[in-house]
Amino acid sequence: MTNINLDNLSKDNRDHLQQRAAIHGHSLESELDSILTRVFAPETTENSLKELLLAMPDVGEDEDFNPIRDNSREISL
Repeated sequence: MTNINLDNLSKDNRDHLQQRAAIHGHSLESELDSILTRVFAPETTENSLKELLLAMPDVGEDEDFNPIRDNSREISL
């Protein structure tokens, strides 16, 4: 196993890394591994609009999305 020395990081970066690890409930090593995994992961292609729309759940009725049009107003004669 290779050791990583964080002594040469700036204090701000060390503090941020510790905060992120605490927020995610990780150790420093685990948080750093998570960050590096995201950085070095192969880029995924973005879904097309069609794929995003097809992935949406089929809930509600079409009428739920109709705007309520009430242009009436009281007038005095």
